[in-house]
Amino acid sequence: MYGPKIRLIREIKGYSQEYVAGILGMTQPSYSRIETNQTKLDTGTLEKLAEILEVSPADIMSTEPTVINFYGTNHGAQCTFGTVGHFDGSQKELLEKIIVAKDEEIARLNDIIKELIKKK
Repeated sequence: MYGPKIRLIREIKGYSQEYVAGILGMTQPSYSRIETNQTKLDTGTLEKLAEILEVSPADIMSTEPTVINFYGTNHGAQCTFGTVGHFDGSQKELLEKIIVAKDEEIARLNDIIKELIKKK
């Protein structure tokens, strides 16, 4: 499901679970259940969460990677995508993990393509 994706976007944005839960009008444990796929999102909560994270509801539900807006107006975000020097240590670490995961996924997909070509 989409809980881990929500968590990743929230962490990249630098928001705590408590912060997001407060805006959504729920407790942190209730919000945590969303990120661990123990609770399904209703449409209203999905739309509000997407607004908080500055992504679309479709981005959250998609299996495709999400483009994150680092230059948004919410909460004083002042850096643009690609300007890693503006991130704090935990955000840099998270972005580095995302890049490694992306590279691993590209390698995996390249292997699949090679196998499909061999089968022709």
